Amino acid sequence: MSLILDDFNSKLTQNLDKYRKKWQAQVAVRSPKFGIDYRYGAQDLPYHSASVGKLAPAALTLQLVEQKLISLDTPVASILDREILQGIFMEGKIDDVTIEQLLTHTSGANDYLNGPTKGDTLAELTVTDLDRRWTPASLLDYAREYQKPIGAPGQKFFYSDTGFTILGLLLEEVTGRAYSQLVHEKIFDPLGMTRSFMPLRTKPTVGDDTIAPLYLGKTRVDTAQSLTMDWAGGGLAATLDDYLTFIHALHTGQLISQESWEWMTRSRHKYRSGLYYGAGSMNVKFSGFVPWLWNFPRPVGHLGLTAVHLWYDAEHDAEIAINFGSSRAMQTSFYPLIEIVRLLRQLS
Repeated sequence: MSLILDDFNSKLTQNLDKYRKKWQAQVAVRSPKFGIDYRYGAQDLPYHSASVGKLAPAALTLQLVEQKLISLDTPVASILDREILQGIFMEGKIDDVTIEQLLTHTSGANDYLNGPTKGDTLAELTVTDLDRRWTPASLLDYAREYQKPIGAPGQKFFYSDTGFTILGLLLEEVTGRAYSQLVHEKIFDPLGMTRSFMPLRTKPTVGDDTIAPLYLGKTRVDTAQSLTMDWAGGGLAATLDDYLTFIHALHTGQLISQESWEWMTRSRHKYRSGLYYGAGSMNVKFSGFVPWLWNFPRPVGHLGLTAVHLWYDAEHDAEIAINFGSSRAMQTSFYPLIEIVRLLRQLS
């Protein structure tokens, strides 16, 4: 078995070394089934989650559902003031928006980051106004002023960071706790994720709050105040080990029940070729990238704009974390993912 594992490690390292001149990748693969515990790149350097962080508010929401404090069909307007929701959802349909629709991106909310916008998108402002600090309120103000809802609740799937900002505010209202506190108290602390935090908002329990270099296009943003544009939509940072701890806790029932995990990861909508959306989670269909990979498994987890991945491959009992730290590396980052799954299939 040691020879087989050595082969897995050496082949994966050779694959990742191909990108070293351009990207400083961080990769971890853990599979108790095969005795794999692989690391590549900086192990103790936290990196930004981008939308991988959507797994956190999804888990927090399902915890409240399991505690019967809310239900998936609870109207959002029954919890949050209508002034907060005004202009975010279609006029006359605000009372129809449910918590489930926020999780599944079917609420009709636009996307403040990259959705249809009058003038500059917020993604563009993030790199042109690096010193601007964003709050949940200012993010929603931007959405109201420069965007319109894209449809009625339940009408269609439209990926929305705006909707997850609303979800974060809803979590705060139900619990009486700040979202940043909830993340630490309900996820990081119980799981021993001591190197995890919310950049520019909280500190890790151990070590400093420096994160790995992060690029949007050609602009480096890991120390920019404008990085605060990511809040409940994905504004976390963690090390490779902490990310593996997080995904492990999700699929093993430590954070939410197995029933909740299965509901959360059930495929509902096509996000784009090769990627499908559940409820605060994604899954990969490799044949959407390359047709002859039709027999590959379908890992579940989430993907982020800056080529950050966090997946669980149930077929191989494998937890996979990948970070390339740049929006320009998105396509490239899928090649190591395919190689990881290919090597796992060889072991099985």
